[in-house]
Amino acid sequence: MPANCEYSMARDDATDLASIAQFDLAMRREALTSYLQRNGSLRLVEFMAQLIGMANSVAANCSEMSDQVLITECGVHPDKFTSANLPTIIGACQGVQIASKCDPRGACHGCAYRLGSIANQSPITTSDAEAMAHDRKGFMCHAYLGGDGEPTKVCVGHAKAAKP
Repeated sequence: MPANCEYSMARDDATDLASIAQFDLAMRREALTSYLQRNGSLRLVEFMAQLIGMANSVAANCSEMSDQVLITECGVHPDKFTSANLPTIIGACQGVQIASKCDPRGACHGCAYRLGSIANQSPITTSDAEAMAHDRKGFMCHAYLGGDGEPTKVCVGHAKAAKP
């Protein structure tokens, strides 16, 4: 298990987290404030550290499971397969950074520059978008593909983010 996926959690914390995970943002804030008041700041820090490890572990397991499904259920040959491009916590953090560069109006639903989209939370996609900021060709939109399966137009979010 990679170091960023390590976690252990007290049973009570797991019970609290299972409830908190179902709440909307306002209720999550309220529940975490209550947790802080009951347990103190050091325990809240530990709770968050363990939560991050758990989230990384879940993302890694989802990636491994999708790889297994593609290979065993869909017949993708392992030698011709690297891995599915899936969201991660790190990708989501990178996504926050690129989404802050533009207003997503006019961009496709899955735009890498649209906060919370699948592409916006994928570390491969967000890294590509950042790298292409320095390329004259630009980052291409994957919602519009030509007959050859290749993107045909520049990403709207990317074009907006590139404007001074």
